[in-house]
Amino acid sequence: MTPRNFVYLAIAAALSVLFAVVSFASNNQWSTGRASGAKLFPTLVSDASQIATIEVRQGDDSVVLERAGGSWGLKNRGNYPADPSKVRTLLVGLAEADLVESKTRRLDRYAALELEDPADKGAKSRIVRLLGAKGNVMGEVVIGKKRLDLLGTGKSGTYVRKPGDPQTWLANAELEAPTAVKDWLKTSVFTADAAKISRVTIEIPGEQPLRIERPVAPAKDDKETRQSVPDPAAKLQFTGFPPGGKKLKDAAAAESIARAVASIDMEDVRKLDAPPAAAGVSTVRIEAADGPATTLRLRRDGDAHWLSIAATGEGEAKTAADEINQRTQGWEFRIPAAKADSILKKRADLLEAAS
Repeated sequence: MTPRNFVYLAIAAALSVLFAVVSFASNNQWSTGRASGAKLFPTLVSDASQIATIEVRQGDDSVVLERAGGSWGLKNRGNYPADPSKVRTLLVGLAEADLVESKTRRLDRYAALELEDPADKGAKSRIVRLLGAKGNVMGEVVIGKKRLDLLGTGKSGTYVRKPGDPQTWLANAELEAPTAVKDWLKTSVFTADAAKISRVTIEIPGEQPLRIERPVAPAKDDKETRQSVPDPAAKLQFTGFPPGGKKLKDAAAAESIARAVASIDMEDVRKLDAPPAAAGVSTVRIEAADGPATTLRLRRDGDAHWLSIAATGEGEAKTAADEINQRTQGWEFRIPAAKADSILKKRADLLEAAS
């Protein structure tokens, strides 16, 4: 090969590589450079007070939040109160988000950023729409994949795009817009100090009631008035159970049931127009030292377990009971199946099998 031919081949190879690079970049268009830090929603800070509705949709799932006065509620759950901190986090994130880097404009590349059409079945993207009091659209955005630490340690971003605009972006904010109802609620339904529970009575249709009590403290042998009060240092025990010749699978079963009823979270909520009928409803009554007496009613609806709550009390206990009733009256809460199973123990489930 002559030197001249070698030079020609080298030039041809270089041009071929250059053409390939240019062709790849033009066809993929993953990033077209840095943005100028433009706001995702430039006027959201000043317009926030005018937002009346927030819609979040993903496939067939949706959550609609509606403002009534100064409070937010879930429109598709009878306007049950939403957790204001979670609504605030979304709105602040949208208002503060800057578009820091442009990404692909190609529709076939959207799925890699989880920015496909949110209406598609199985879509990972979510669309958020902000509406005014008259239903006017004040802003909308498709939210995609988060990129942890993409903008530096502890600084994450989220891929976004505006509906109708093919351009996608990386925004410098962690945007959370779930469609699960529980993710917009304060999920704690009922809490009590398990150490102060003095008595639990469980009534399951077709079963003998199961009673759990804390033994009373020894009476003082002096001139003070003797009272039979639960001993806070004593462990809870079953009353009249197990029967003679039977043994518990777990010696701490009574304490386990008390801990289960002392902390209950919900997964969903719905309106309850009237107390559930007695048929098919299990009842759990909880009494606590210096606290209200609380009644839990649990029933099954298909595969779901639903809970309603009522409380009574006198003196200081009445204040606590009123707070519980104000928050739960007229509502029924779906609780995890595992929680229902840990509370509604049948006698046979607690006993060791006969040898």
